[in-house]
Amino acid sequence: MASIIFVYIAFSTVFSISAQLLLKRGMTAIGQNSGSGSLLMKIVTSPWVIVGMVLYGTGVIFWLLALSHGELSQIYPFSSLAYVGIVIGSYFLFHERVSLLRVIGIGIIICGLIAIGLS
Repeated sequence: MASIIFVYIAFSTVFSISAQLLLKRGMTAIGQNSGSGSLLMKIVTSPWVIVGMVLYGTGVIFWLLALSHGELSQIYPFSSLAYVGIVIGSYFLFHERVSLLRVIGIGIIICGLIAIGLS
């Protein structure tokens, strides 16, 4: 039964990371195209933002499934995996800088998750 929780967490994390990367892509395009028109209309009509929101909602559904099968105090720390994925995705997709301090922080997060997973 515990393995299904990790499947739900994994799907939730992957969908959330993908959603955030798509939202960033969409909002960057909107920011670069700051011509006339309502910002709200640009947001709600952006395919990147729309797909990002759908993926985010899908991630929430998997998160709710994980919550229905496990203890919040054990499940919640795994949401920090999204941070790790965002840093990696941002580096490769948007060429954002990743400092040594961030890499160390990611290592600490992973060590903490291993400890929680073993408990």
